[in-house]
Amino acid sequence: MMTKNKTEEQIIKSEFEKFLTSNRHRFRTDENIKAVKKAFNFSFKAHENMKRQNGELYISHCLKVAKIVTEDFGLGTTSAVAALLHDVPVKTEYTSEDIKSRFGKKVFNIIEGLIKIKNAEYFENNAEASALRQILISVSDDIRVIFIKIADKLDNIRTLEHLPPESRRKTITEILNIYAPVAHRIGLYNVKDEMENTCLRYNNPYIYNRIQERLHATEHERLQFIDRFIQPIKEKLDKNNIKYKIYGRPKTVYSIWKKMQKKGVKFEEIYDLFAVRIIFTPKNKEDENFEALQTGSLITDLYPEKKERRRDWLKTPKETGYRALHITVMSNEGKWVEVQIRSEEMHEAAEHGLAAHWKYKGLQEKKSEFDEKIKDILDYLNEDNSSALTFIDNLKINLLNPEIFVFTPKGKVISLPSGATVLDFAFKIHTDIGLKAIAGKVNGKTQALDTVLNNGDQVEIITTKNQKPQREWLNFLKTQRALYTVKRIFREDIKKSIEKGKKQIEKILYDNGIDNTGKCIDNLSKTFGYTNKDNFFEDTGEEKLPLSKLKETIKKTCIKQKQVKFWKIKIPFPGNEKKENFDLSKIHENYIIAKCCSPVPGDDISGIKNENSEKIYIHKTNCPEFIAGSALGNNKTIKVKWSAQTKISVLKEFILTGTPEPDTLLKITKKLSEDLNINIQNLNYQITGNQFSCTLKLYLSKENYSNNVIKKLRKLKEITGIKISL
Repeated sequence: MMTKNKTEEQIIKSEFEKFLTSNRHRFRTDENIKAVKKAFNFSFKAHENMKRQNGELYISHCLKVAKIVTEDFGLGTTSAVAALLHDVPVKTEYTSEDIKSRFGKKVFNIIEGLIKIKNAEYFENNAEASALRQILISVSDDIRVIFIKIADKLDNIRTLEHLPPESRRKTITEILNIYAPVAHRIGLYNVKDEMENTCLRYNNPYIYNRIQERLHATEHERLQFIDRFIQPIKEKLDKNNIKYKIYGRPKTVYSIWKKMQKKGVKFEEIYDLFAVRIIFTPKNKEDENFEALQTGSLITDLYPEKKERRRDWLKTPKETGYRALHITVMSNEGKWVEVQIRSEEMHEAAEHGLAAHWKYKGLQEKKSEFDEKIKDILDYLNEDNSSALTFIDNLKINLLNPEIFVFTPKGKVISLPSGATVLDFAFKIHTDIGLKAIAGKVNGKTQALDTVLNNGDQVEIITTKNQKPQREWLNFLKTQRALYTVKRIFREDIKKSIEKGKKQIEKILYDNGIDNTGKCIDNLSKTFGYTNKDNFFEDTGEEKLPLSKLKETIKKTCIKQKQVKFWKIKIPFPGNEKKENFDLSKIHENYIIAKCCSPVPGDDISGIKNENSEKIYIHKTNCPEFIAGSALGNNKTIKVKWSAQTKISVLKEFILTGTPEPDTLLKITKKLSEDLNINIQNLNYQITGNQFSCTLKLYLSKENYSNNVIKKLRKLKEITGIKISL
């Protein structure tokens, strides 16, 4: 084993030396290379003898993460050092302070950000919200935290097969809900594709393999088609002296599967299984947008364009920095093909997102829209105590959702989240303009502040000095900066309304004898369509929700369905009781389950007859009150036990629909009742034409319901084809 470990160590060290050599241009100076070496050696020692789930030395994971952030994301020395050290304070005896003393404050801040994510607390049972919150809080110090964390997750997902099933499931959930969307948002499209494909391969291997097989089966045919399609394009570009690279790019398995689901179509009906990408070298850096458009024009001279599918991100790039021209044209063989046109610099940005922007522009340049959105959400987090679920909703609106582009009267482009209003636009221009806004002109027509904007709208804000902020604005504002500003103004009023509403609801619940108030409030708020409990309390406190309606809904939502007891208690030795002149005919009417120990079927029980009330109280045999009552001798003890029908039932409703003959349906119902030996409370048939519906209400014990009825109904469903709503 020692020899094997030594060999593994030598392999890792050799890989690190190759890593240094191939990335020397990124590290630039000898001093930086020494820093990377120092980080590797420190991490190597700290993780000594540690293994991953797949049996590799743990240091191999650290090196792989460093490779991803440098070679795939294009980042430099500080990122490589932090990547090599990212798990040291979490997995080893060394602390982040040890990192700070050895590698400086910049690396320390990144490591601290990563620790925040690693130690993200699960609150409100919503791990996704917790992790997202931690990600965004971390980047307030250094946005490189996101890149390293995504690299970490990317390497983890490449070893999914070695994880236990529960850990694998958790990792896949995190990737799909958090890291793949964030990777997409910061422009790491290749990473997003790999993450989604891998998750699909493990989540639904049958679907993944079927699509993969179909792609392989049609690969030769598709490649021949692409060759025929691009040949005229090559000749045209060569004739116009354009220096370029051109190649076909297949769609990912995951994207094909999502499109099949979204459109409800088969694999054969997905026409855009591939795209053609052209990467050109501009003759003049300042004219690259014009040259991209010119290239597009040359292609549309050859093939008819589907103009509604044109996507021009040249002058107005995506917030990730993505710039390109996308056109969709009809080939000579009657197939639509998407053509993506980029300069070399645009391509670098497309591959590496914000990291490429830093590479070309430097870290000191003006912050991007993405950075501004991060700042907006961070401001909101620092001031707002909303729930995890609300945080998820806000994040989806502000960071992960599609954006729209609108224009100022002078033609300046302003980006806003989809669903943003005239008032959001006003606050985006300036806080003072938002606070004084009374209306807006959208495409020349006066519109209210709550008017939802669309792509391409031109907006002018009308203000007055006499305007004051309105609380109603909170009902339609979408951007966090605007919400944060208005909420801050009305903070005390909102807080009072929330407290008032909460007390009103809790009082109603108390008056109705409901103990589990937390769960009931969750159900109530969802019933009324709220995702944020504070908003629910606030509207209640302000009487937007009438108390009479609340009381009515509470009765339906929170008061538990009564259990129907159909078990019995019998006396195994009735002779003794007869001698005491005890009336056996009244025993089942007179027994009471004692609340002190609350026995249930299956417990050893005994009875005590109260001489005054003639009631028999049923206790657990080891119940202290029963033992004390027996010892006093004032009450008679009675030997009792549960009868054979020891069940506690609840009333369950099933709805059966289908087209079988009525006689067949009657036989099905009768057989169901006989097989399961259950009590049918109600059976209601309705036949319309050749369709029937049947509402079946049954008294069922939990055991009978879970183990038998569901199985029987599913079996009947398979045999008869009837539809059953459980």
